[in-house]
Amino acid sequence: MTEMSVRQWQERFRAGDFSSKDRAVQCEAGWYDWFCQDDALAGRLQKLSKVVMGITDPYILDHYYVWFKNNCPLSGPLYDDVRFEPLHGDRNGRYFVVIRDSPHETHKWTIYTERHGFEQPEFTCANVWDMLRHINTMAPETWRGDPQPAKAPHSPQKKRKEAER
Repeated sequence: MTEMSVRQWQERFRAGDFSSKDRAVQCEAGWYDWFCQDDALAGRLQKLSKVVMGITDPYILDHYYVWFKNNCPLSGPLYDDVRFEPLHGDRNGRYFVVIRDSPHETHKWTIYTERHGFEQPEFTCANVWDMLRHINTMAPETWRGDPQPAKAPHSPQKKRKEAER
């Protein structure tokens, strides 16, 4: 696994550098741990790439790297996550994990952050666009090193359902 900035990762992904099913190529893309077959990694990367490719915040683009994990729960199907870790220095509350299709979560996309604690999700949603909006707006808090958000936001779907009641 190579620790390249998210911006560099995006450039390489766009260039097709990670499209091969070759195990070494997928490790270069950032796969660190997996339980699925090696030749399934490229397809799983394609699905997770939506969140990485949607990062637009300059701080995350230049100061973070990503790595990927395929998880095997005791019960339920395999699921994947992408982890965003600072390129340099300590995590200091800046590490975060975006999970896709976990059988243990209520929505398709879930984010856990170190700054919010890993006991409960900071944000959940049904689509990648809402997740990206959250990630790209949480970065300024991360720059300042704010350890905890004032209030964990809820997904737009939950707000709409509450408003309809």
